[in-house]
Amino acid sequence: MKKYLIALVIAASFALVSCKEDPQVSISEQSLEMGYKGGSFSFDVTANDTWKIVCSSDNPDLFLPRQWDGEAGTTTVTVDVHENTSTSILKHYLTVVSPNIDLPRYKSRSHITEKCALVSLSLTQGAPAYVKFSKSAHKVGYTGGEYKFSVSANFPWEITVEGEGITVEPTSGVPVEEELDPVTGKPVESEDDEQDAPGTITITIDDYEGDTDREFILTVTARGDDATVTDQMTITQERPMLVVGNLEYPIKKMADGRWWMVQNLCYSQKGITIGDGRCGIWYPCSDNALEFDNTTEGILAKGLIYADFTVFNTNITSTTSKQQEGAQGICPKGWHIPTLNEMMALVGKCTDSKVPVNADAPYYDAAKGHGSLSKLEEGGFNTSMAGYVMGRDKGFASNGTIQGYNAARRYVESNYIFSSTAYLSGSSTGSSMWYALVFNKTANTADVTMMSNSTAARPFAGSVRCIKDE
Repeated sequence: MKKYLIALVIAASFALVSCKEDPQVSISEQSLEMGYKGGSFSFDVTANDTWKIVCSSDNPDLFLPRQWDGEAGTTTVTVDVHENTSTSILKHYLTVVSPNIDLPRYKSRSHITEKCALVSLSLTQGAPAYVKFSKSAHKVGYTGGEYKFSVSANFPWEITVEGEGITVEPTSGVPVEEELDPVTGKPVESEDDEQDAPGTITITIDDYEGDTDREFILTVTARGDDATVTDQMTITQERPMLVVGNLEYPIKKMADGRWWMVQNLCYSQKGITIGDGRCGIWYPCSDNALEFDNTTEGILAKGLIYADFTVFNTNITSTTSKQQEGAQGICPKGWHIPTLNEMMALVGKCTDSKVPVNADAPYYDAAKGHGSLSKLEEGGFNTSMAGYVMGRDKGFASNGTIQGYNAARRYVESNYIFSSTAYLSGSSTGSSMWYALVFNKTANTADVTMMSNSTAARPFAGSVRCIKDE
């Protein structure tokens, strides 16, 4: 009997807190939309019993009913919605439930069971238009390339570009909501590792050969419900240059498709005595006489003259000379002393009959059968004349003398530029010569020839022009 009474009491108690079995309630609105600035709206609740309101909101501080419960009959409820200052569209939900349900005024939707919910209303509140690039400024090198950035926006967006030599893909897009894990609530990672994240843009920039830095200005625009917003990103592409020591050297992509220094190197380490044959560095030839030019203007315009052991930073022997093919030498990282083949691809002619003519070289003059100095100059190679140094003995032990001045014409006539290819002259034992690109102003030629290395009795020293690694 006691067990029966206890069960009866428990059942009665549960009936007091459970939902009504057959409640009848309706509301005049069930789905609404509102701008981000908010406002107020009203709806009618018609019920046959008492009721109360439970809300679920992305931001409860913005969604405030003026009335939270009511009696049987028809009741007008007003809700105040405050301005959404975030960049996200917000969802607000209002649910009419039995007053016996023990729920706070604001609760997550998952806690409001279907059994307890009598009827619901949803409100979608807009957000102010927002758009932004992942970076406001970016700098790229003269060789260009492919770069990835992203656009964050809450409305459809489109990009416009100022500048030539740049492509952007895509130029428009729409906001994409992240897929959330229903258990953890965290974003679901894509199974495609190669797939770009939503909002990713790919920017491709061409090689640049101008004399000054150039800018690209990208503007992204998003048009919201009542406003249009923009953001900008500036991409600066550096002019072609090569930094060696503390000096910048102009470089150019020549018609052979390769990047070359278009100024003779004038770099020397601290503590080096220029003009001392043991150091292997000399001043260029003067424009006015057969003498060294130690003026700053002359050095910057014509560069310094180097012995091979300085160019390759190693003791030169008949054996080690064969090991320098394509060596970086005194050039900066990513660049090297040009090879015979690279010089032939530029000018096409070598005075060594064993080296075949390359008639397809862009600066070869087929009519004259020589590489053309004037064509190189017109192509932007800057064929400055520095002269060359001839040693009095092996290794420049007794220093050397400046050569290459044409006294009759009163100008520097020639310039020897090192290659990294040793001239073997059919010998398998070694070499005492280098191939070199030689400018001759009087003959208007730019041919590859040979010059003695530091193992020879009368060694030559010449200029350095680096070429970019492929």
